[in-house]
Amino acid sequence: MCEQPQHLRRETHAAGVIERHDNQILIATFEGPETLSRLWQFPRGRVNRGESPETAVRRIAKRKLGITVEVVLGQPPLVAELDGKPVELRYFFCGLMLGEARSGPYAEIQWIPRAHLREYDFDPASQMVADWMVHS
Repeated sequence: MCEQPQHLRRETHAAGVIERHDNQILIATFEGPETLSRLWQFPRGRVNRGESPETAVRRIAKRKLGITVEVVLGQPPLVAELDGKPVELRYFFCGLMLGEARSGPYAEIQWIPRAHLREYDFDPASQMVADWMVHS
């Protein structure tokens, strides 16, 4: 199998759709100068070199939110635009195992029922998943 040249490789990001025992889903927003930073998203971050996306989503939940998650289901990669660049984005549906989520680097976090996802403005990468969740 041929490997893509470095300049053609997309950075990979992992995102967690984290669900609590009471069927509430965690969403977050960053604080920043740009409008997109005020949009809601599912917690996510970059996959480090040599790290699997599944391991990355566990690390992101632990470091950014202070929680331990169990990965229940992973989705195939999709191409999305983050910070003006195309990236490979991997979503994982996760259950909250341990801890109370803290906002960490996020301006705000909220636990909301799945049925209320349509009431929030998501960034484009998260909107696709939110729409799918509401209609499934």
